[in-house]
Amino acid sequence: MKKSLICLFVAICPMFFGHSQGFVNLDFEDATIVLNGYYYNVADLFPGWTVTAPYITYDSPSLSGNSISIMDANGYPPHPIQGVYFAFLASGNTPGTGVTISLSQNGTIPLGTESMTFWGNLGGLQITFAGNSLAFTETGSTANYNIYAADVSAFAGQSGQLLFSLPAYLSSATLDNILFSSSPVPEPSVFALTALGGLLFGFRRHRKFF
Repeated sequence: MKKSLICLFVAICPMFFGHSQGFVNLDFEDATIVLNGYYYNVADLFPGWTVTAPYITYDSPSLSGNSISIMDANGYPPHPIQGVYFAFLASGNTPGTGVTISLSQNGTIPLGTESMTFWGNLGGLQITFAGNSLAFTETGSTANYNIYAADVSAFAGQSGQLLFSLPAYLSSATLDNILFSSSPVPEPSVFALTALGGLLFGFRRHRKFF
């Protein structure tokens, strides 16, 4: 009996931990592409998110900006970041008509969280939690996106609004694969040593060919 209760507790705990987090669709993979006349419903493209933008589109951002789009391999930019879908924010580029556009949702950062990461390109993107600005560090990069991390340990267990906003005239930004982690953000010295190691390795390989 005691063993059965322990097994039940172990099975149920992760469920409660996941639901207590509150945040959903952090990888944008829950999008449903359904054309409603000439428009797409926000709830279909970005379920779980509050989207603030004059234009909300699929695969084709507004030429004048002020748009937030759900993108896949057929859109522009044409390269998915993780999975099928990612978010593309394009700020207003017409003088006098630009507005701040944003993606947000409310939830609780899980207890024990040390850092939050996301993939994409910042492009002037500003991130806050419960009104507190989050300073991000670039921890990696690929041909299509960068990897960023922020220390959110001070907010572990707290509830609030997670807000990604792009003010007018700050170009564009991509966003995908938002994760909460129990691992801290690596120190800048770790990045430097990793980069140095890569350079030395490349130098040694280069010398072998000459």
